[in-house]
Parts: sequence; C-alpha cells; structure tokens
Amino acid sequence: MKTTARVLLAMLILGLTAWAALALYFGPFASAAGAIVLAASGLAAVVAAVRRHMSWIPIAVFGAIFVAFLFVWGTIRPSNDRDWQPDVKELPYATFEGDMVTLHNIRNFDYRTDVDYTPHYYDKTFDLRELDEVDLISVYWMGDAIAHVMLSFGFGGHDYVTASIETRKEV
Repeated sequence: MKTTARVLLAMLILGLTAWAALALYFGPFASAAGAIVLAASGLAAVVAAVRRHMSWIPIAVFGAIFVAFLFVWGTIRPSNDRDWQPDVKELPYATFEGDMVTLHNIRNFDYRTDVDYTPHYYDKTFDLRELDEVDLISVYWMGDAIAHVMLSFGFGGHDYVTASIETRKEV
C-alpha cells in the first residue's frame, strides 16, 4: 500500500511539475530559469517520494515553490494591448437595443493568399426575432483531430453572419 501511495504521489508531482515548468517556459513569463528551478525541485521531490526512507523536506520545498507559482500565475491578467497581426488587429463587439443587435467590426477581407489580403470591416444590425437557423460548421484539416469550428446564424432566410474563434496572433 505504501509503495502504491508513493508511486501515485510521484506521478502527481511529475504531472504538476511538467505542467508548471511548461507554463513558465512557454507562457507570458517565458522564463527558462523559472522552469528549471521548478523542474529541479519537482524531480527532487519525486526522488524523495519513491525512496525507501522518504524525506518530506524536498516534497515540502516543491510544494512551496508550486504554491508560489500558482500565486504568481493567478495574478496574470489578459491584455489586448499588444502588437497584433493585421488580420486580427480589430476586435469585433456587439451592442444591443431590445431585439436588435449591432455587430461592429465584422471582418470581410479580400484574400489573394493567406498573407496577401485587403482588410474590410463593416457594422451590421440584425433583428433577433428573425433568427431562424443556427448551423455548426467544422472544417477539418490535418486529419480528423483538428478542425476550425464556426457558428453561422441565419436571419429570415436572407441574412447570415458567421462567428469563429481564432487565435489572436502577435506580430
């Protein structure tokens, strides 16, 4: 029973270590040093957990470092103040007045290639009482596991708008 508990503790520590180290390395801090410190403390904790005479000190040190990581990670606030690529620079938004919704900054680009395009944006008002269809569209690429998912809204059989969630890429 003790061996199983130690192995489960070691697996838990390894999982938390991997997640946090990758989040530090690839996340907003881009800190290789922080990832190395967290990974080293996690590996020391794993070794301590599986040893016959388990020492709680490395596990406690890892726990303290991990809690500090969680605290700092929790203080990160999203920001739209970045140098965005031109095709995702403008954010769409909606305003409501009763049953009428106005979508602002609807993207309607003229694409010649994926990097050569002319941007066009427009605003349009839709009557929500005329909403009569919603279609879920999946465009698969790179096999069955990866798809671009979109929602298309139809209004009275004559007006449509499609929403898609995309990565907002920085320059």
